[in-house]
Amino acid sequence: MAVVMLVIAGTVALIDWWSVATDRLNVEFMAKPLVMILMIGVALAIDTNDNVSRGLVISALGASLVGDVVLMTPDARFELGLFSFLIAHVLYVLAFIDRVHLVPALVAGAAIVLASLLIVPPIVRAVVSQSRFLAGAVVLYMLALSATAVVAASSGILVAALGAAAFFMSDSLLGWGRFVGPTPGGRKLVMITYHFGQLGLVTWLAFV
Repeated sequence: MAVVMLVIAGTVALIDWWSVATDRLNVEFMAKPLVMILMIGVALAIDTNDNVSRGLVISALGASLVGDVVLMTPDARFELGLFSFLIAHVLYVLAFIDRVHLVPALVAGAAIVLASLLIVPPIVRAVVSQSRFLAGAVVLYMLALSATAVVAASSGILVAALGAAAFFMSDSLLGWGRFVGPTPGGRKLVMITYHFGQLGLVTWLAFV
């Protein structure tokens, strides 16, 4: 059942990528939330021995679904969407926290710091010019996003590490494109990396 749900989710994700690439907003409004709903179905169907982590992952997907819907609505408040995804990352961190290994965490932390030094300062400078409150919220969110990347990478589960890295890339591209300037691939690459990120953070449940 998990495999069937995963195939369906992948098919809908392809439709969503196509809708983003071709600016078919009416299709995107349906496909984007549906991908997250199907991901929740995958998490429910996966055979795992850790139902606590399953519950945290499902809750994180639910928060992500809320964030997706909020950011798609007309006159959406970016801060509200950001808060929903902040909650999602807190839940992901809680799901992985018992599996953190010190040495991989230090290595992953160092890599995230280096990446953040290149990406975060230009985004924050651009956001500050609009709103100091929003700049603070963006910094807080990037810390939560980085924490997810570090704990997932230090878990020793490859799909989790790759998923968190893809999520970090997606939101970095999103922030850069929204506040700094155009990015290669635009919104299409943001969505592709976002979905692969969520995929990795869901399917690791099959390995615990």
